[in-house]
Amino acid sequence: MGNDRQTWQREIVKATRLLNPDGRVAAPGYARKMNYIYNREAVQSPFFALKEWDFYQISCGGGWILQMTIGHVSYMASFSSAIFNIFTGEKREITRLSPLPFRSIPMDANPELPNVIGVEGKGYRIVFQTGVHVRQLTLEASDKEVGEIAVSVRLANDPDNEKMVIATPFEEPHQFYLNYKENYYAASGHVGFGKLDLRLARGATAVLDWGRGVWPFHQEWCWGNGTGMAEGKPFGFNIGWGFGDLSHATENMFFYDKKAYKLGRLLVDEDCVNWRKSRHFVSEDGSFDLTMIPIFNNATQMKLAFVDNCCHQVFGSFSGRVVLPEGKVVMVKELVAFCEHAVNRW
Repeated sequence: MGNDRQTWQREIVKATRLLNPDGRVAAPGYARKMNYIYNREAVQSPFFALKEWDFYQISCGGGWILQMTIGHVSYMASFSSAIFNIFTGEKREITRLSPLPFRSIPMDANPELPNVIGVEGKGYRIVFQTGVHVRQLTLEASDKEVGEIAVSVRLANDPDNEKMVIATPFEEPHQFYLNYKENYYAASGHVGFGKLDLRLARGATAVLDWGRGVWPFHQEWCWGNGTGMAEGKPFGFNIGWGFGDLSHATENMFFYDKKAYKLGRLLVDEDCVNWRKSRHFVSEDGSFDLTMIPIFNNATQMKLAFVDNCCHQVFGSFSGRVVLPEGKVVMVKELVAFCEHAVNRW
């Protein structure tokens, strides 16, 4: 288990039900693997309020980023994929919406257990298949604007990798957010988006963002994540703030050679208006100190009826250092990662 220098944060080290019978978060805190039992039947909220998704982001090489999502917000389901290049700005995407799914989509309750999530409709099929050591992501679609789409990506999963898991409560007692992030998959495979034909490069990596929850209609947050190599070892980080009651734990961690190292709050030199300005991220204890030089703003906005979501996902080059508990300094050099600012009404 990774070392924890943040004793004020509650770590969950054994299987624990997420929700009490009354729908409140039983033990707000964090874990390094999926120790929370997502007891969906205990959710005490209106039928239209539950949100669930599986989101994969794959760094394919050459500046290409692939994103794939299966998810719903109860009153609307979204099955989507996008591929873009952070150096050229070239982008292709496909989105299929399904109204009023409510809780009919069989989303998994534990991202670490074998399962299959699959959805298909007119002109598309998207499947996420999880095994013990391998995850397979598949998309087959025909789109009027993009053309024929065929994505087949294989993710090598090391069960020994430590994760970022957090259970966050909100002011309203029946609201919650359960989030799981796996920060290091070795990725391989093929991406075909119309005329774009791409084979994933050696060293391609992926991250999983797995979320389940009920929260206020209007929310604003920042989230940063990256994965790659540092001094010859797998390295990654997850940072975030602004979402829910973080008095029990933050979602800030860095990962090095399979271990997760917990961070407290961050001191952030950030300009959310001018995305082209560099940003400095440092933990209170100084063990995480990275500066980002921005490269590309993957700006997205969706307005549909009363839904209004806006996100500036800024990719950049991160450099700096992290310090392990025993004092070892690990230098991070030009790691391509992102930090996003989202303002959502959904």
